[in-house]
Amino acid sequence: MESQAPKSRFWSPDEDVKLVESLLDLYHEGRFCVDNNFKSGYLKVLETALETKLPGCGIKAKLHIESRIKTLKMQFRTLHDMLTGPNCGGFKWDPQRKIVTAEKAVWDAYIQ
Repeated sequence: MESQAPKSRFWSPDEDVKLVESLLDLYHEGRFCVDNNFKSGYLKVLETALETKLPGCGIKAKLHIESRIKTLKMQFRTLHDMLTGPNCGGFKWDPQRKIVTAEKAVWDAYIQ
């Protein structure tokens, strides 16, 4: 019997918030932190934390959390570069709407 690749999981904003909250909890607890990274085993602890915070969510460590963390890191790097990078003047953070803003010309230049 052939094994099938897991289907993609779409994360809700609430699930993202609970994941980040749980990561912060682990960080502040200190048990799984070393040299600004997490020690092995932290994904299973996150899985348990999310099941507690989001009962019945079915979010799994290797299938879902690991992939979502990679995606969030990539999105963070992009936003960070837009707001602080040497070639990205003109971008601003709107704290009310929680989005990056810029004039159309800045966006057009960035996309190029």
